[in-house]
Amino acid sequence: MKNISLSDSIKNKEKKTSKNCKKNKLVKILIYISISFFSFGIGVLITSIYNNYTSSEESSRDTLGITPETDNSSDETLVFSDKPITSPLNGIEIPEEKYEKLVKNIPHAVMISNNKSARVEQYGLTYADIVYEAQVEGGITRFMGIYWSNQEDFIIKPVRSVRKYFLDWLIEYGNIPISFTGFATTDNYDTNAFGFYKEQGIRTTYWYWPFKWDDKCLTKQPSMHCKRVHPEDLYGIFNNMKWSYESWNGFLGENEWSFSENIENSDEYDNAFEFEYDFAGPNDWSTRWTYNQSENVYEKHDPVDYHKDMENDNIIKASTVIIQKADREYTYDSEDRVSYKTTGNGDAYVMRDGKVIPAHWSKEFYKYRTYFFHVKHPFYKYEISLKPGLIWLALVPSDKDVTFY
Repeated sequence: MKNISLSDSIKNKEKKTSKNCKKNKLVKILIYISISFFSFGIGVLITSIYNNYTSSEESSRDTLGITPETDNSSDETLVFSDKPITSPLNGIEIPEEKYEKLVKNIPHAVMISNNKSARVEQYGLTYADIVYEAQVEGGITRFMGIYWSNQEDFIIKPVRSVRKYFLDWLIEYGNIPISFTGFATTDNYDTNAFGFYKEQGIRTTYWYWPFKWDDKCLTKQPSMHCKRVHPEDLYGIFNNMKWSYESWNGFLGENEWSFSENIENSDEYDNAFEFEYDFAGPNDWSTRWTYNQSENVYEKHDPVDYHKDMENDNIIKASTVIIQKADREYTYDSEDRVSYKTTGNGDAYVMRDGKVIPAHWSKEFYKYRTYFFHVKHPFYKYEISLKPGLIWLALVPSDKDVTFY
């Protein structure tokens, strides 16, 4: 056994203490280095998050067409991408100067007669962004035009009363106002437009009566064909009611439709140079469209002659025509009213660029947007892109055929 003296023990303790001090110093150094690296990493992370946020914010501004203010204290000017401003309704490009004027007014809808005798007094359809076509009573059809990108001084007429299924479409656009001259009021929920209007709190100019009689029309036509409205008069009401563009809550559901200038994989689809459909058998309200290849648009016939807008004597031309097939029910009431099932899903056709795209439509909730999807992708929703320009949507009974030539 080895004997250790007191002095040796003290020396050993001193050595251990010295070693411990060195270890403590080394630990402190390592801790300091770790903290420094950790702080540096946090700083990099915060900088990265900030840069991503500002980049995202700039991208959002650019999408909305908002130009950042220039800092006068520096000669440098921030430059964002030149992504064009497009209409949320029909996808057309809008110059910035025009956009600044358009956003002073909210999009709005107007009900328009399509009685055969009314067509010589039919004004304003070519100025619409979107037009809905559906049967009302007795096989007669009626239109609902959605207006926004054209705010010139033009006339819309003959303004007529509304049916519930048009209001079903209207509320897809959120709280935009609608102009009409009357409601269908019934005990049947599916046809009671007045009850639905109250239930949904729909904005309407009806109670402010902005319509004017067309004196010249009254000398030749029944009075129901002679009520007109000027957009300027509607904008005055919107302003007084504070129905501004800023007050528009936008599309309910997901978003606006998808748009593209060119059709994808066009060789996969059949040609659609001419097609027609009807609502209650072949009659004066059957509709035929022919493809104008030079302008890449469809031209409407009613059903034989060209269907013209008498405001400017122009043929009605649509960039995209959509046929939505839906179940129709006759109510057999005193007015021979009909109702349509506009919620759920069903067959559809989308015509653009001289092609027909077989589709199915889907509206998951009565306030949500109606979307149109490719049938060739049954396992997921692949939305069909529409061609920017006037969008024409016809609600055709599911038991009626669409004939392509």
